[in-house]
Amino acid sequence: MRYCIITSGPIDPAASTRIKEDDYVICADGGVDFCLKHGIIPRSCYGDLDSVSAEGLRFLEYNNIPVNRFPIEKDWTDSEICLNTVPEGSDVILICPISNGRIDHVIANIQLATGLRKSLNSIVLSDGITDIYPMNGKSGITIGIEEGADLAVSLAPLDFTAPAAGIRASGLYYPLEGIDVTAGKSLTFSNHPAKDAREISVSIENGRLAVIVTKNL
Repeated sequence: MRYCIITSGPIDPAASTRIKEDDYVICADGGVDFCLKHGIIPRSCYGDLDSVSAEGLRFLEYNNIPVNRFPIEKDWTDSEICLNTVPEGSDVILICPISNGRIDHVIANIQLATGLRKSLNSIVLSDGITDIYPMNGKSGITIGIEEGADLAVSLAPLDFTAPAAGIRASGLYYPLEGIDVTAGKSLTFSNHPAKDAREISVSIENGRLAVIVTKNL
């Protein structure tokens, strides 16, 4: 079972295509309104409910969705609260604003996901246009490519004190063979899939790295 956490904010409708019927859906506060709009019934909701519409509140009540309410003044974001309910070893997709989101929340969600990566089987952040795959420690991912997809692919190191070490990437126009890159360098940005590639594979030996895949619209 995969856990799908849906946050508040301006999420592109395309994100609904990233949600599977058998996902265990959890709403982080205003994510309720995204569920209402796209006909998704979440299993639970966490947050202070300060960004849920009146229609969203009625939706929660009508469908008897359990609400775990927190005070507005707290030490955690609603996304962090939801992520901390996910069991270790799980697969997680965090549906959240990226391109159109508040930059502080975007950064916070990337940091949260990267920190949790070691305790999870997998985690990806998505707004339906951009997918972000955090990597933490020795790990690897493979991403399928739809035929005819026009994608930008960037590998963003996330640590200024230690490099993302031994980066290897195949299926890209500029493949990588075991290089080390520290945050603040743009060497591994603005790549794209190789011609006729059906998948992209990225691995690291150590460090923290975000693989960012964006549809060119």
